[in-house]
Amino acid sequence: MNPILQVKNLTVAFDKVVVKDVCFSVYPGQTTAIVGESGSGKTVTSTAVMGLLPPSGRIISGEITGVNRLDYIKNGSPVGTEISMVFQDPMSSLNPSMRVGSQVGESLRVHLGLNAREATQKVIELFTEVELPSPRETLNKYPHELSGGQKQRVMIAMALACEPSVLVADEPTTALDVTVQATILNLLQKLQKERNLGVLFISHDLEVVRSIAQHVIVMRFGEIVEQGLCLDVLDSPSHPYTIELINSRPKKICEGGVRSHQSLIEVKNLGLEFTTSRNFWGNPTKRFKAVDDVSFIINTGERVGIVGESGCGKSTLGLLMLGLEKPSKGEVVWKNKVLNVEDEKSMKEFRREAQPVFQDPFSALNPRMKIGKAICEAIRQTVEGKKLSSSQQLQEAKSLLLEVGLQEEDLEKFPSSFSGGMRQRIVLARALAVKPIFLILDESVAALDLRIQSQILELLSEIQKNRSLAYLFISHDLDVIRAVCDRVLVMKDGRIIEEGSTDEVFNSPVDSYTKHLLESRPGKLNFAS
Repeated sequence: MNPILQVKNLTVAFDKVVVKDVCFSVYPGQTTAIVGESGSGKTVTSTAVMGLLPPSGRIISGEITGVNRLDYIKNGSPVGTEISMVFQDPMSSLNPSMRVGSQVGESLRVHLGLNAREATQKVIELFTEVELPSPRETLNKYPHELSGGQKQRVMIAMALACEPSVLVADEPTTALDVTVQATILNLLQKLQKERNLGVLFISHDLEVVRSIAQHVIVMRFGEIVEQGLCLDVLDSPSHPYTIELINSRPKKICEGGVRSHQSLIEVKNLGLEFTTSRNFWGNPTKRFKAVDDVSFIINTGERVGIVGESGCGKSTLGLLMLGLEKPSKGEVVWKNKVLNVEDEKSMKEFRREAQPVFQDPFSALNPRMKIGKAICEAIRQTVEGKKLSSSQQLQEAKSLLLEVGLQEEDLEKFPSSFSGGMRQRIVLARALAVKPIFLILDESVAALDLRIQSQILELLSEIQKNRSLAYLFISHDLDVIRAVCDRVLVMKDGRIIEEGSTDEVFNSPVDSYTKHLLESRPGKLNFAS
């Protein structure tokens, strides 16, 4: 079989060389995957192949043959149609002020010269092909009206509009929960077979790659360290870095079970409703239950996980527990005392003992504040911290950074100086500065590649043991939950539909939805042939 795309000795530079001597091929009807950590050169390679490098980047040497990449006419409009791309975050790729049908139709008019009527009909056909519900109605919707999976289907439709022979997919499922991820992967595989597409798939998730790819390329620091048939490389890796990546998959790192049977925080019949429509007189006609009659207890030192699809109410439940949202019904009991959101004094004390760690560490840090100052600010929130001198506060901040695996000199740096994994360590250090006894971690490792994710989870486990912390870990990644939690709550449509020890839920699920979640994990899928 002849390759449909060949890359030979590709070298790309910005201020310095970031991709060096990369060679690979993509074949019709098959998937070639590029794997590696953030910064390995995966995305730069794919954008170079597309002809979409920014002005600051340039191809120094090498050859890309087999398809015509994006060429540009005088007004700057792309006219190439043989290769297209699906990006990681569909929301940032779609115009929020433009209906999705018009966005896909625009590419058809520019590239193929279709009139408005012809373009609309073609978009309906494409939306049907990518299995969007009610294609005609979806035409007139804006991106914010669609779910994450639906937005990604729109991007796939846009990528396929001009019938390319090669599709570049850059982390197309990373931001999606496990069941939506499975449906998108299944859809891509179906479309690939129907259209005989060659696919270049960029990912850091080896289990996803295993399920869909025939060939795999492992990159590190801009160079290929290993490549070959997918199963050969993943089952019998030869390079130490590949072995390290494979061993980074979350594994059980918390043992010992519940430390205490003493209730720390209890959720009683908690609910939150939103009015979604009103009649002519302003009276509510339709309500949405984001959280619906939820009850459970977390004991001192216990590690509890919540899993479920996006939109099931996991994060909203976490905000209710922290008093950052006011419930429509029910109550939160902290140390056998009902939390009163209106009582500022008691809530201030509670928030010192119960700290959140959110998904995006960059938005959680002030970009204009040095790390040392940010942590010292948190230290001063405690009674003990207020009594410390500035130098003592700084020494305490230093100890916290060392505890999370950073260095003393990092105190004088700004957030922009750190990688995503390092910023997550900083956010954790700041949360620990007030000496909490309970953490709510909301998708706090979701944006990290596997090796960094594994390091953060091991760090969390060590800190939990040393400080006897209890935590609620919110995630759509079941393997992460299995690694770090004693007990699991499964959430669907705002309700807890299953609860039990981690081993019980994973090995002997009762509810059909839980079974569906478990079967949708990348390690359970096998699309590749």
